Amino acid sequence: MAELIFADHEECNQLQKELKQMARSLNIKPSFLESESHSLLLNTKEHLDSIVQVLACYTRKKLEETRILFFIEHFFYFTDKQEQAEIAAIAKEFIEQEREEVPAVKDLDTCEYHVKEAWRKILTEEGLSFTFESFVQFRLREYLDLLQIYVECAIDEYKLELEYQSFIDQLRKCAADQPFLTAEVHVAFDGKFKLYDEQYRLYSEKMLQLMHERALVLTKEFDLDEKVLGPIMGLAPEVLYLYLEEENHGMIHTLQNVFQERLIKRPLQLFYGSRNEFIEKMDGR
Repeated sequence: MAELIFADHEECNQLQKELKQMARSLNIKPSFLESESHSLLLNTKEHLDSIVQVLACYTRKKLEETRILFFIEHFFYFTDKQEQAEIAAIAKEFIEQEREEVPAVKDLDTCEYHVKEAWRKILTEEGLSFTFESFVQFRLREYLDLLQIYVECAIDEYKLELEYQSFIDQLRKCAADQPFLTAEVHVAFDGKFKLYDEQYRLYSEKMLQLMHERALVLTKEFDLDEKVLGPIMGLAPEVLYLYLEEENHGMIHTLQNVFQERLIKRPLQLFYGSRNEFIEKMDGR
């Protein structure tokens, strides 16, 4: 049995209600809770896993958002409310493992694990009485340190996203302002990107290099890749046909963001059919 002590009876009752409600939302019977005047008695002998799950859920709900915002403002000095909100949203996505493709957070522990472990350790100490505040102060150091790391990663990602958006805006403006050099460019993506002209002829490496160099001059951006985006920007097509089966690729999203309504997506199989038809038509002339 562990005893969680509160400053007053009202605070104790309020937490008891919240824990019971949270337990029910997790499909856990709140029978492990007994209330005294200023404390909650937790039956850790029979219900340890349930108590740990409910208290961890409560702890994160109570602390996580406020601590994230505290770190953003007072550790990293972002005072603009909009910026704070955007960074916090990224941090939450990282914490909930919704953006595992970001290398910096791929191997980080989960916040849930550390909070549960902290509760499990304190609740297995015999006859212990403690306050929630002392638990936060003395037992959650690893969790709070991890939370700070997630915030640091979110700030780095936020800065990268700002740079990316600036990059996209510059390319989009350039694509809109430049006269069309080519009527159509056909891009087939089957794991690799291959660029074809309006007669379905594969562009040579030399041509791609020349168009990439042209794009560097036009856009004044030096981070254009040499195989896909740079050559397409140099070719300045009126219409960009993109043939694909799988859309989960960063370059595809970039092409969509830059060319917008000038980009037409089609199934990869249609490319081979259209190419064969065109070749047969040309051969039959």
